[in-house]
Amino acid sequence: PGWLNKYLVAKRAVEQRLKDSNDKKGVIRSAIYRPSLIWDWTKLDVLPVIPVFNLASAIGVPFVDKTVRVETLADAIVAGIEGDDVSGVQRYGEMEDICKRVR
Repeated sequence: PGWLNKYLVAKRAVEQRLKDSNDKKGVIRSAIYRPSLIWDWTKLDVLPVIPVFNLASAIGVPFVDKTVRVETLADAIVAGIEGDDVSGVQRYGEMEDICKRVR
């Protein structure tokens, strides 16, 4: 849909400005978290589609990433705040790696 395209264009523009600001001025260290479907065991309405997302991601369907548990996202954000080496775009793989720092 058109609104989604506009949203993604605007989102990427903001991400680029954050990156440019960080690269040029060194004032802020931006970390941009891009989870796909976020879930936990209490979200019964999304549990059935989690295997579908994960399978689609595994076989390389474009624009579909592996799902991320809310705890993984939260821990990755905390680790990103604490760790000076975390910056830029963090997708599910990076989130899964850096979240281990605070567990």
